[in-house]
Amino acid sequence: MSATKPVLLLDLGGVLADLGDPVAAMGLDMTLPQFWTAWTSSPIVRALETGQMNEEEFLQEIPAVLGCSGEEAFGPRFHAWQLKLFPGIGDLVQNAAQRYRVALLSNTNEIHWRQVTMASRVFESFDHVFLSCETGHYKPEHAAFRDVTEFFDCAPDDVLFVDDSAPNIAAARDFGIDAHEVAGAAELRRLLGEADST
Repeated sequence: MSATKPVLLLDLGGVLADLGDPVAAMGLDMTLPQFWTAWTSSPIVRALETGQMNEEEFLQEIPAVLGCSGEEAFGPRFHAWQLKLFPGIGDLVQNAAQRYRVALLSNTNEIHWRQVTMASRVFESFDHVFLSCETGHYKPEHAAFRDVTEFFDCAPDDVLFVDDSAPNIAAARDFGIDAHEVAGAAELRRLLGEADST
């Protein structure tokens, strides 16, 4: 561990922001588990979230993935799925910044990123944000974590990573990062309190 401030690396959806209910928001004819299986396994989604597909192309292709083929003007339905920051995230990040260099590492797209940044200026206080749609690197690939250690010029064990995905946590630990699986602001606050007391 180096003498500089460690890096607190945070995921967006599920840790800082509520992912909501995309099935209800978009009026889809599927269960929530079916949605997440389709979403996380779709090459269309991955193309959007790694910057290889633009929003217009995505909105033309994604209806088939979600069982809405043949429907026109899917954009408004997709935009109805809103990510909302959990209450108190701004204060939590401000407090954490006293002990850490705070960064974001998120598999996300420009649509959802635009939503959360329009709703809050909290990310302006982050030391850096690593978005898959900008870097082209997608968790759980090691390249996504390497972006962080190279940017901060730090060793993997200088990073405390928080995510709500078990595969991402496993990959981060394999890379040498101190990684913890949490869901929501309350668990994050508890984790940081425990880390501060050790």
